[in-house]
Amino acid sequence: MKSCTRPQQVNNVASNSQHCINRVNYSRMVSTKSRCGRSTVIIAGALFVSPLAIAAFRVPSSAARPRLHPSVESSNCNSRRRKYNNRPLVNAPVLSVSLDADEQQQTSLSGNINIHDAANDIISRAVEQQNSKANGVVNGQSQPQSRPQQWQKKQHRYQKQRNINNSRKNNKAMADPEFLRKRTDALLRKTEGSKADKRTFDWLIDAWSYSSEEDAADQALSLLSRMEELRDADNTSAVVAPDVKSYTKVINAVARSARADAGERAEEILERMIHFGDPELRPNTFTYTYVIDAYARSPSPKAPHAAQRLIEEMERLRAEGDPEVRPTTRAWNSVISAWAQWKGEEMAWGRIGSGAERAQACLDIMEEWADATGNEEVRPNSYNYNSVISALAHSQDEGAASRAEKILERMETLHRTTGDEKIKPRTATYNAIIDAWAKSGEVDAADRAELLLAHMMELYETGHNADAKPNVRSFNSVLNAWAKSGHPMAPERAAELLRRMEELDGSSDGKWDVSPDATSFATAINVYARSHAFGKAKIAHELFLHMKELYDASGKEDLRPNGVVYNSVLNACAFSIGDLEEQSQALDIANAMLVGLDEGPYGRPDQVTYGTYLKVINNQMPAGEAQDQVVEAVFRKCAKDGMVGEMVLRQLREMGMEEVFEKLVGKSFWGEFNLSDLPREWTCNVIEGKRMRRWQFRR
Repeated sequence: MKSCTRPQQVNNVASNSQHCINRVNYSRMVSTKSRCGRSTVIIAGALFVSPLAIAAFRVPSSAARPRLHPSVESSNCNSRRRKYNNRPLVNAPVLSVSLDADEQQQTSLSGNINIHDAANDIISRAVEQQNSKANGVVNGQSQPQSRPQQWQKKQHRYQKQRNINNSRKNNKAMADPEFLRKRTDALLRKTEGSKADKRTFDWLIDAWSYSSEEDAADQALSLLSRMEELRDADNTSAVVAPDVKSYTKVINAVARSARADAGERAEEILERMIHFGDPELRPNTFTYTYVIDAYARSPSPKAPHAAQRLIEEMERLRAEGDPEVRPTTRAWNSVISAWAQWKGEEMAWGRIGSGAERAQACLDIMEEWADATGNEEVRPNSYNYNSVISALAHSQDEGAASRAEKILERMETLHRTTGDEKIKPRTATYNAIIDAWAKSGEVDAADRAELLLAHMMELYETGHNADAKPNVRSFNSVLNAWAKSGHPMAPERAAELLRRMEELDGSSDGKWDVSPDATSFATAINVYARSHAFGKAKIAHELFLHMKELYDASGKEDLRPNGVVYNSVLNACAFSIGDLEEQSQALDIANAMLVGLDEGPYGRPDQVTYGTYLKVINNQMPAGEAQDQVVEAVFRKCAKDGMVGEMVLRQLREMGMEEVFEKLVGKSFWGEFNLSDLPREWTCNVIEGKRMRRWQFRR
């Protein structure tokens, strides 16, 4: 393709064999628009291609670009790249044993609950409460101490585990895969005279558990095998003999590996420990919990049944007098997580059963066990309630949102009557139910979501529940509910919510921290895009400009424009309805957004950007030579950026341009082919899947 190094002002659009179209005077289009009728759209469409062609042949700038997921990086890709932090993208289940806080961080509008933080919050409150009652005196009055020693030991154990987790985060050696491999290789070649003990093996196994490397489980298993070999060898010191802690750490490594057979492999190790018959190797509560967690992470449809069987085995062992094994809320949460992912049983007439219903039934079983056995460690806490609510929010079952709200009412009643802080509903709980309403598709879902937000604000303002303070995610989830509602008043309600967020953030008392972020504006723009309002493209663009002004004035990173916001404005342009003037305006704005994203410092157009822009051209521009030229320029720029994805190809097909499609793609319009059949440089930066694309815009 011929390179256009400088835009030139001319009075017409020149099209040559290279389809390199020079930039024209933008003001001439505006004056033409006022004089022409239907032809205005055609002329405007042809003019808008000019900056696209310039962008297509321009030397790549050094502006900041969003990170790309490692799966789309390629050595032969000519696209711009950024180095990225090689952290795992596999979304953890609802329970994650000893998960790092940033591994549980949510993406915008995901609806997942940061259960690790919620659990730590509960623990911290319990520890503070216990410290204040250490002498059995509250407000000068003697108080009865129920289960004092047991409770103190339990809190000490939890606090110790939190300290261990923090030390793992701050230990640079544990985060260095190269060091781990070198040290592991040395130990695997260890001989009798080598200086190494069990602590070294255990440390490495634990390090591999949290390394997120693909072969972490294999490395941990190889270290365990080496320990067993050295233990069984003649004249070998017993200092490297694995104990129950060693086996439990390896099971944890397997559980965190995301292997399809993680549950089965973890249970094999458990069976080996039982088979040894050695009291020093007898599995304990943690061992069983990690095996259940391995099943919770497994995609196998049999995984939840295995998890349920193991928790029942733990109860049987406790009832038989085993002092080392007893079911806990933590183990139960893994069972709930396993059921939450269950899609039902496949029958000849379809699927039957609901994982969310099974997860909800776990709460009743836990209550029954606690009442019948006196084991308070299985009585549901907010950690378990939140997991079930999250399962309902993601289940898409009919009436799931109503059932989730009934669980909330149950929590509120129990907390009000017992004063138990462990079951107190908090912001994450309310947010999950708001999200459940947003995803429910029910007629009054948005109204119910907004009512729940108002309930949170009332609880916080009156002091009845200071932990129910709404945050930005609370408001964003309600905005998302309006975006999905299809309600004719949705744009007005979304605009009011956005205005309310700005008012609360600017209030003098400073007790609210609900400053709208980029997700807030992107969701509000989507409300307009999905509505039947006239002038939606203009309003969407005005919201974008307002957000940018706030970012420029405040410098808040969470207000920084990104590709999601740009794509939202393009989507509003694609579905604008009205007269020719509005169609031309939509094209105008769409072109400005595409070129602005390409030239600006806020990211790069991705496959959604290009696909949505093609949708704008299809909906707002009549078929003809001018449209063909725009499509060709956009596709060539898209291919050059390595962003030819499924959405781009789908939009090309929907336009019905058979000859243009076959000319550009080199494949039959009616034939089937995969992205892998296209040149690698065309697709090397494509990130398929909403969850994966969100990662691209995380900073």
